Order: sequence, then structure tokens, then C-alpha cells
Amino acid sequence: MTVTDVSMDAEEIGRRVLKLIASLHDARDLAPDRIERETGLPVAFNDHDPNVYGFAGALDGRWTYSLVSTPDREGAPPTSLRFSFDPAPGARPDPATVCTPSFEAYGKALGDLGFTSIPMQAYPGSHARYFSRGDIRVTAYASADPGDATARACLSRLIISAGA
Repeated sequence: MTVTDVSMDAEEIGRRVLKLIASLHDARDLAPDRIERETGLPVAFNDHDPNVYGFAGALDGRWTYSLVSTPDREGAPPTSLRFSFDPAPGARPDPATVCTPSFEAYGKALGDLGFTSIPMQAYPGSHARYFSRGDIRVTAYASADPGDATARACLSRLIISAGA
């Protein structure tokens, strides 16, 4: 995927993704033009499947972000989007760079958007919450377990799913 040449920080990209989530009502809203309109970022397409699209960018040279559509099968329209913060290849960056807003702040923002929250069991060393509003579901994954007093829970990934 082409890297977006837009200078921004984790807080700004998070604000844009939350604006996109606020606008979603069903799977038709996962369309590339909606993503561009709500985030203000250009969408690139996969050369082999036009239903795989999204954007990616660098935050500070050590972190990247991406939002990618995830169709259930090749050639099918997507029913979900995956947003994530990832270390740049070979980097061991400080998680504080992508920790604003915090995992808790994303949860509060989703609650303010009318989503109900349900705790869920995630894989060891992580924490996740499930949010639901009508046909839209968001699963948020933290990079640290908020039960660990020494670690701050930072968002690592959002899976945004939509019903038909």
C-alpha cells in the first residue's frame, strides 16, 4: 500500500479514524470515498483486488499507522476495516508516541458516539474491549494490559466491522 505523505501525530490520525467510525451505519459506509471524505486522507487500492484499499503513513520514523479494508473473500466488498499502529521495520520505538489518545480515551470516545462496551478476553499480555452500535462493531486492542500497574494501555489496533 502506498504510504500517505501527510505529516500528523497519533492523536490526529486517531481523531480522523474516530470521525470515520462516527459516520458508519452499515457495510456500504466502508466505501473508499466515505473513508477519504471522513478522514481527509487519500485511499490507495490493491492492484489485484479493488475491494482491498486503505491508507498508511509514518508518524515519526519509528511508528506507522494503517487503515485497510478486509473483505471476507477475494472479490467481495469489505465488511470490515483494520486500523493499527505498528513499529516501523527494525525499530523498537517508545509506545508513548502512539499513546495519545490512550486506550481508555478511545473507549470513552466510542461510548460518547453511542457504542456500548463489553470487556473481552484477549491474548496474553494484551487487553481488548468490544463496542457495538446498531450494525457497527468495533474491537479495540491495547498494546499493554491495563491491569499491569507499570504499563500504560495504548491502542494498538481497531477492527471495525459492519453488517449489511
